[in-house]
Amino acid sequence: MNAHRLPQDMVLDITSVGGKRGFTGADEWWSHVRNQDERRRLDNLLGVALLDENVRRRLVDNRDDELLNAFGLSESTKWWIGTLSASSLSDIAREVAANFQKSA
Repeated sequence: MNAHRLPQDMVLDITSVGGKRGFTGADEWWSHVRNQDERRRLDNLLGVALLDENVRRRLVDNRDDELLNAFGLSESTKWWIGTLSASSLSDIAREVAANFQKSA
């Protein structure tokens, strides 16, 4: 029997945002997220919000600090997201795109 483990593919576990671990690879996913630059972390957050209604509500309706922390966003980015008057995920995505285009 081979003692070496094959590398495990990363599996997106959107349920781990709430502390649940429904799939293998969740730790690898969150490690990957936290090692991205700020724009990529925001893109990952927006992508997960597209896939999960609960995450979307937590972002759009509540600007949930625990959710923003899970994606490793900086204090200034969390503050900025909190100041947005956006009322939909599309509005937030437009603001992110406009903000990062200006600073590029």
